Amino acid sequence: MPTQAHPHPVPTPATTPLTWRYPFPDRDNKEVTSPQIYYQALAGMDDGFFPLGVNGFPHGGIHLNDAAGMFGTKDGVRCIADGHIVAYKIDGAYPHLQFKDGKWAMYSTGFVLVRHTLTLPPAPNSADAQPADESHDIYSLYMHTADWATYLGDEKLKRPWWWLNIDAFRVQPGDRQLAAPDGGATGAAGAFVWTEPKASKKGGSFTAGERTGFLAEGCEVVISETRGQWVHIKTITAGHMVSPVNGGEFGWEGRNVPWKTEGDSATVTPENDWGWLYKPNLQGIKEPDSVGQVVIPPTPVFVKAGTPLGQIGEYHDYERATPLPPTPKRQLLHLEVFADEGFSAFLEKSRARAAPLPIDQRTLLVINAGAKLVTDIAPADRKLCRLHPLYRADLTTDSPVSGPWVKVQPRYRDSTTTLLMPDGPPVWIEREKLATATSTTPAWSRFPLSLQNVADPANAFALVYPRSQLDGLSVGDKAADDDRTHWWRVKFGNSDGQPTTGWICEKNHPGTQWQSPWAWPGFEKVDATGIDIADAFRRNLVLTGAADWREQKEFEPSVAAVNGSPLLQKLEHTIAMLAPSPNNGASKKPKPQNCAGKVTARAMQAALRTPWLAQALSHVILRYESEWGGDMSRWDAITPLMRNARDNWQVELQRIRKLQWWNEVKGKVAGFPGSATVHHIHPIGLIANFGGCPPTCKSDVVEFETTEGTFRISHEAFHFILSKEGYKDRPYVPGGDQSSGVTLGYGYDLGQQSHAQIETDLNGIFSPAQITRLQEAAGKQGDHARHIQPSLADIPVTVDMALRLAMVMKRRYAQQTVDAFPGASNLHPHCSGALLDLVINRGPGMEDKPHQKSRAQMRAIRSDVASENLADIPVQLRAMKALWAGTGQGGLISRREDEAVLFEKGMNCNCWR
Repeated sequence: MPTQAHPHPVPTPATTPLTWRYPFPDRDNKEVTSPQIYYQALAGMDDGFFPLGVNGFPHGGIHLNDAAGMFGTKDGVRCIADGHIVAYKIDGAYPHLQFKDGKWAMYSTGFVLVRHTLTLPPAPNSADAQPADESHDIYSLYMHTADWATYLGDEKLKRPWWWLNIDAFRVQPGDRQLAAPDGGATGAAGAFVWTEPKASKKGGSFTAGERTGFLAEGCEVVISETRGQWVHIKTITAGHMVSPVNGGEFGWEGRNVPWKTEGDSATVTPENDWGWLYKPNLQGIKEPDSVGQVVIPPTPVFVKAGTPLGQIGEYHDYERATPLPPTPKRQLLHLEVFADEGFSAFLEKSRARAAPLPIDQRTLLVINAGAKLVTDIAPADRKLCRLHPLYRADLTTDSPVSGPWVKVQPRYRDSTTTLLMPDGPPVWIEREKLATATSTTPAWSRFPLSLQNVADPANAFALVYPRSQLDGLSVGDKAADDDRTHWWRVKFGNSDGQPTTGWICEKNHPGTQWQSPWAWPGFEKVDATGIDIADAFRRNLVLTGAADWREQKEFEPSVAAVNGSPLLQKLEHTIAMLAPSPNNGASKKPKPQNCAGKVTARAMQAALRTPWLAQALSHVILRYESEWGGDMSRWDAITPLMRNARDNWQVELQRIRKLQWWNEVKGKVAGFPGSATVHHIHPIGLIANFGGCPPTCKSDVVEFETTEGTFRISHEAFHFILSKEGYKDRPYVPGGDQSSGVTLGYGYDLGQQSHAQIETDLNGIFSPAQITRLQEAAGKQGDHARHIQPSLADIPVTVDMALRLAMVMKRRYAQQTVDAFPGASNLHPHCSGALLDLVINRGPGMEDKPHQKSRAQMRAIRSDVASENLADIPVQLRAMKALWAGTGQGGLISRREDEAVLFEKGMNCNCWR
């Protein structure tokens, strides 16, 4: 049957690229940037390998759970890319199977099906509208989701917000009531109420209106209308609406309504309109409609990448069946991605489009088989100083801001003039030796890595590294030279299959090139439709030793037919690269000509433990009939081969029939493949190809050099700090404070500085005469500062002068931040910016005031940074608010809350660019 046609004209494709997410964050709830963690998890599974299952059949998806504790699964499985939910099913309660030998098993038939549209980037230098064939739909399937009884049994479980036909919700703690503009603390946790949302350019999605009210956590509402991710409040059935600002005026004549307000400038809704809520901040409190049935939303539901789609459900195979009625014991997710037969033409068009794309759109570093890397660092060729004792080693202006090596200018003090003089030209030394460098510290005349030093062993298997994965490597595995050319130390396999590491250069490295994701580097289509499932079963019986001697002879044609298929031939090449077992020796390595007989799921499980082979398996695009559709006759053909297991197999056939949903979607979802023979794409390989640093983690940064290396804060953090300090164009003293002195621009406090520090910091920004006058305010605070401030009020401070001074000040405070919190430079720029603001405002001290625990939270944060217990840092920032409770210093309370929010924004990110 051909693909179902769209019933409406195909619009001009959107060029906004999709956002991608891995199905789960890591165990620390951070976004994953390297696919390797998933390959390791797949290697630890008992079944569900791609593209060949444990039973020897082609398998179009992967199986995942959190048995090894590698992922954060409390919110359920997440959508892997922006898309639209086109079908789903929720079991009321898990179906049970009773096998003929009396054993029981439970399993989930629940699923979520999401459609994603891949759209090619526009052709360079073309202003023409993109034709429809430059977009193509793919589908992601999340199979075996939790039943409704699971959610009823645990009210704390996160429920999908997008379930249809639920009109009653409870507010969750997604937002926090705003602090008053003139200072104070943020308020309760809950959800903002908004004015009417507006349709956005992305189909099916809407953008927020304006905040008009707030509902605290636990409030309950009934809704009347849904628009994308927004719902219209019909009534509030528990709790009441308050101002979006903590302590703000709200309502009218004692009524908590958003269409009347005592504040003249407050945003209001139309008369009798209770406003709108963001649905992901709500939890349904009614049973979803049509439990136990496949649901086709009348309008596909738009969801962003990372949206929770449901908790993982149960799936018990025969080996896990029990004599007693089953209880939950094995959560299992089957995840797959597929596309219809038109995908082949789209793939060819995609690769053709990738060729002329500009270099900045090429985010995948391809290392070809045969490429050689720099496996050994050239030995140091000199000492840091040659002729004189070292006085100090200064970083050069072109020294890289990170990496194992720094470029320095060694200096000595001339005995006759006392001037510092260079001892020869700049050289390179190890970064870790900079602080303790001596005259005899080993040094390199040139950057220690050079393409002239590439050497054997050569890379034996083509590799693709996304830029986000390279940027996510540890500090010791990334380097940069004085031209800002980047190097990365990566793992690869040699011709014996053994792991090796070497340095690769981002520019002009022989045997490498940068490619666009649209080139799909490494991906290869493999047709497995010629594999007869009964033949595959016979082959599996032979390989596992389950066939007797007569059957081994009888099954030889089946074994040969499957081994000769394109899929097995492709896998043969991969399995042949497995390193020999340590106790076997090289001579035991399987020979290529005999390897097809060794291609089993277990062999692929071993390959998944090897990064370059795991990647090769994930680049197979498998054409095969989906297990969720097609005729049952292929499964019935196995029945005569079941021998003593025939009765139990008949029971298993009942499960297979019940799991099939294809025909219930076909013809009802526009564009859905009519045929169950589709192209299966490895979900992790696909995300690795197109994904990168999530947009919520990306940030432009401001950099400061410290003894710990480069300290980066986000632009958001930088402007946050400026906004907290405030700008004035004349010297001033903050009101109501006895601890502040005369202050310049964005919070440069002369009362906290010495005469010498003021001269150093203000040099080049203010005139010498102005600096001399301003030094009179050094060390003066409170009323003493207010006394002298009028005599300085004629000194202008322009915005440019204030920004330059802010950079000087923050550079010094950045050093104080890493001194106070060692390791802070390794945090996300949002997080390091929050800690920088804390140090600017409170100072770096760790000692308590007499008879007070005033610095207990500072010490706790220092410990948290050292132990990477980042989730506790916002807790400690909020705990500090108690220090100023009831003192009238609401600005400090608000500032700690805002720092906590900023820190939380970055603490789950593993990347920033």
